[in-house]
Parts: sequence; C-alpha cells; structure tokens
Amino acid sequence: MSDLKLKLEASLGKPIDMICPNNFHDPSHNHCAHFVSHMANLTFSFNCVEFKGGDKQAGNVRVHEIFEKCPKVGRFDDANQSEVQLVFVTRKNNVDLERKKMGNIPQKHIGIFCDGMVYHYSNSLDKVVKWTPSKFLDNFQAIYSGDQGLFFGAIPGSDLLLNVRPSGELVSNGIPFKLEQRNGKWIGQALSGINQEEFLIGREVNNFAKEYHGIYIPVNEYYGEKYKATEYTDEIDHWAHLIDATAHCESKGFMNLVNSYDRAKFTFGFYQLAAHTPRDNLILLFRELMTLPRAKEYFPELQMHNGTLHRIDNNGGMSNLESEVDGQLQLFMDFLNPRRKLIDEQEILHAARLIHWTAHDLACRSAQVRISAEILQHKMATRYNQWYKLNGQDDTICAIIADIHHQGRASKNIVKEALNSTNKEETLLSVNNHQYQARNERLAAKIKEMKAINILGNKVYDAALNEFVSK
Repeated sequence: MSDLKLKLEASLGKPIDMICPNNFHDPSHNHCAHFVSHMANLTFSFNCVEFKGGDKQAGNVRVHEIFEKCPKVGRFDDANQSEVQLVFVTRKNNVDLERKKMGNIPQKHIGIFCDGMVYHYSNSLDKVVKWTPSKFLDNFQAIYSGDQGLFFGAIPGSDLLLNVRPSGELVSNGIPFKLEQRNGKWIGQALSGINQEEFLIGREVNNFAKEYHGIYIPVNEYYGEKYKATEYTDEIDHWAHLIDATAHCESKGFMNLVNSYDRAKFTFGFYQLAAHTPRDNLILLFRELMTLPRAKEYFPELQMHNGTLHRIDNNGGMSNLESEVDGQLQLFMDFLNPRRKLIDEQEILHAARLIHWTAHDLACRSAQVRISAEILQHKMATRYNQWYKLNGQDDTICAIIADIHHQGRASKNIVKEALNSTNKEETLLSVNNHQYQARNERLAAKIKEMKAINILGNKVYDAALNEFVSK
C-alpha cells in the first residue's frame, strides 16, 4: 500500500483539526482543498499558514488554484483510473480544460481518487469520507445548481520525479547515462553518443549538523574545461574580467562544478548559479540551454512554454517549473533534486547531464558565459549602481562589490561604509573578515594579479552606458 493510501485511510472519520497542524480549523469554512493539500503536500500559496497562522507544513485552501497547478487535467471519464489523481466536481461550464482554468465560484469540490474511491472532506459531516466516483458526482449534482461534471487532475509535482532505473539508465528519450556509486563517489558514463568515457559526477556529503546532504566536487578533484576571460572579451568586453574575479573564488573557473547539498538544492557552473532564485541564476541558464540544438538529448523532459520553463511528462502534462512558492522556484528545485535530505539518482542524473553537456559542447559553455555576463550587467545597472552611485568608480571597486553580493557576505550598509573609507579597495576586501577571511584573501590575490598585468585598474564604470571605459 502506498504512503498516500495509508495517509488517506488513516484520515477517515477525522475532523479538520486532526488533519491540519496549523490554525485553520473553523468548521464554518470549506476544507475540501485544505484536506487534499495536507494529504498530497501541496504547500503553495494561498495556504492555511498565510490565512490563519501556524508554523507547520502548510496546505493550499483553494480548489481552483490547485486545478491550475495540475500538470494535466481532463474529463474524469478520460482519466487513467489505475492512477492516483485529484478529482474535481463543479459546473461543466465552469472549467476551461484547454487553458487549465476553473472559475472561482463557491460550488466546486475536490477529492483524491485512489484505488477506485474518492477520499474527500465532507463539510456537512465535518470529517473525511470516501465515496465511489458516482456517489461523489451524484451528491453534488443534487446540491449544486446547474449541470455538474467530474474532472481529473494529475497531482501537482507528481511529474517531477523521473523513472530512473537502478542502473542509472533514464527511461525516456535522449542520452541515457550509467550512474555508479563507488565508495561515496558517483561516476557517470554516457551510454550513447561519441564520448562514452567515465567521468566524476561528485562525492557524497552528509553533514547532519549543517544539514548538508548531496554531492560536490572537492577542490583537489576539479577537472575539465575552465573559463578563460580572454576567450570571451570580443563577445562580452570588459565584463569577462569582472566575471573572472568571482569565478576564481567560486570555482577556480571550472565550468562543470556542481553541488546539491545545501538549501538551494542545486548549484552549477563556474559562476555557481543556484536553482532557488526566480528570474535569476540557474533558471536563466536553463532557459538559454533550451534554445540549443542538443537540448532534447540532455533534458528531453523540459520545454519552454509561454516564456517559462516547463516539465512535460509522457502523457503531455505540463508543470511550470518557474511557479514561485514562498519566493523560491520550488518545482524547479524539486525537479533537479527531489529529496533535500536524501541523495538519489535523479539529482545525480541531472548533474551528470550538465557535466557531460558542458564537457562536449562549446555552445553549452558559451551559454554559461553569456548568462553570467547578463546577470552581472543587469545587477550592476539595476542594483549596485542604484545603491552605491558607481558612475566613475574603478573597475576594481565594481568587481569587488559584485563578488561581495554574489556570495552575500555583506549588507548594503557595510558596503556603503567601506566606500566612504580612505582606502575603499582595502576596506571592501576585508568586509566581515571574521567570517569570510579565506574568501576575501582569495579575491584580494586575484585582484592584485589582474592589476599587475593591467587587466583591471585602467577602466571606470560608465553608468549611462552600463559599460567600462578607459580612464
């Protein structure tokens, strides 16, 4: 019996205050979506914590919002009834299946279809019940106005898990990979294509004190293609050198570095782009990667739709991986790394794909550079210059500020204080030294090296152009 089936059976007969661990228990409210969300772990907004408070796992409370998040919807008669899924009842003309929209009217209800039965919260009985689909429809046909219909929806997030065999061969189109664990080290091998040599994906880390669980490549095992600023100055001009300063500190310039152990769940590349931030960092790289000719070889489950990245399942269901949950790209994170505190083959597979693609496709490496440059240019114009009035400042100062904020090691106020000191460069290179001395020293050494060979120190920032010009 599945975990969800066990939860559903254990919930039967219980009122909402025995289902919700937070503060939304008012029996005068409709709790059908609320119940379903706690059973299926649907935490996205608008949820019970936002509505009534609490500090436990939240549950969405609105039927139509859940419907819109389903990867696939349709008439219940057309559903594969061997699968666990959501079931909705509302007026037939209240649903637009093509647009995946349901009107926000009072007369709508939701349950979970599992093993031939619909588990749902009966608001009139104030408890969880299970009915046959026909009873579910007949009951609401009798009490709702108009002609009611039953609709199915794949559970939001259910399509994020890939079917990866123990051998590591992905059951899908695209390049299959063999993934093998050897004494805490993961080794990958493409099973088709030109290059089928084994390669290091990463070493496991399980630090329970810091809640680090995942993989990374240790410094003494770095390998592969490196970012070389001089190869990109024709394309991105002086920004190539500012990027180089941070890349040296983040990755020593290695373009295939991955970590999946911290709260961002997945970070990749020489500029270390993290998965959690909306409209920034790793999601921008993935958007760019989807435009490349080899995208379907490496990520056959992904597709751009209406300007955002979607996961497409084998049944044509779509999940918008850019939907925000509490200000983070939770679905994107969960696709790349489904289980935060477990190391599983899905996160290993995605790391292998990115590492292999980076190693064997110049277009993939160039995409990393373009996106990193665009991120820095955008932040310099819309954040750093707005905060610090950088017009006319030396490129060295701009490079240091960019690195400070890339790592997040100082607040705006601390940076402003440093900019008002008699030796701005020296002060900026020692911000929060008690915590970040090693990083500050790495950056200082890199800045010194770049100034010594006249790469930095001869240009200033032109805020109007968002460019660096000669002094």
